[in-house]
Amino acid sequence: MKQFNLFYISVLISCVLLYFVLGQPEDNSSFSIYGFAESNETEVNYNYPVVVEKILVTPGQEVDSGHVMMHLTRRKSKETLADQGYRIAELRAKENVWQQKIENDIAELELSKQTKTTELQTEIDVIRKEIDFKKSLASDLKTISNSPSAFKPLEDDILQLEEEKNLFVRTVDLKLEGLKKELAIGNTPIQKQISLLNAEESFEKSQEVLHIDVTAPMDGLIGNIGCKEQEHVPSYSTLLSFYEPHSSIVTGFVHEDVTVGVTLGDVFQVSSLVDPSISYEGVVTGLGSRIVEIPTRLRKLESIKSYGREINISISPENNFLQKEKVSLRYIDPSKT
Repeated sequence: MKQFNLFYISVLISCVLLYFVLGQPEDNSSFSIYGFAESNETEVNYNYPVVVEKILVTPGQEVDSGHVMMHLTRRKSKETLADQGYRIAELRAKENVWQQKIENDIAELELSKQTKTTELQTEIDVIRKEIDFKKSLASDLKTISNSPSAFKPLEDDILQLEEEKNLFVRTVDLKLEGLKKELAIGNTPIQKQISLLNAEESFEKSQEVLHIDVTAPMDGLIGNIGCKEQEHVPSYSTLLSFYEPHSSIVTGFVHEDVTVGVTLGDVFQVSSLVDPSISYEGVVTGLGSRIVEIPTRLRKLESIKSYGREINISISPENNFLQKEKVSLRYIDPSKT
């Protein structure tokens, strides 16, 4: 019986402790939570596939700005180069078709000019022969008057035919001149496309094997390396991650039951859990817009799920926190500062 009573007493004590740890709201003027220090992370990748020739760094290594971290090569695919040549050949074929059409149009106009002028000249010659014949008859007959007005209608016909012939020749010559100029200049749109593709082809050939040195953008730490030597890495795949040398942002979660309204600009005391003497003041620079589950590592009791609002606290980059180090965050009441 005593053992039975002791069991219930221990359960009761545990419930009371849990109530005081989890159930009671934090003090309105001061409360503390856990957080972790982190730096801005930069992922190194390229918008085209590369081959990793040499990796010169290891995860966690400190590097200076400009330090060479990797040697890469970019190899242009043969399919891309072949495609350029095919497109150029296709455009040249179109240009040849266009040129042949212009030459055919010129030949047709010249033939039409020759045919039409010959026809008109033949009509003129027929009328002139008719006039000559009539004049010869009139000269042999003394009783018939050989007046110039007698041949006026025929001569007018000749003038009309001459004008028609000259007008036709001028019209055809203008068209021929325009077509010949167009042929001499060439098909500008197609030639521009061919010139552009030729330039692209030359550039692609020059970039067929391009050597790339990946350098550190600033002083910092090497994070994860997501590739290995001689590996073909696809476009936009992360080669490695790079961190700033010191953590400048601390992320924490304010429990949903805390009644203190944390706002932008509030001040927290950020302290190391390993060495409490390492402590800095930080300012709230970011607030989550919803309640989320607090990560296991930042719960007061890791086995019990809890929920809260994420906050981001900015601290001086000149600090001694390690990357992802767990820290204590103590809210500083503005009314008591």
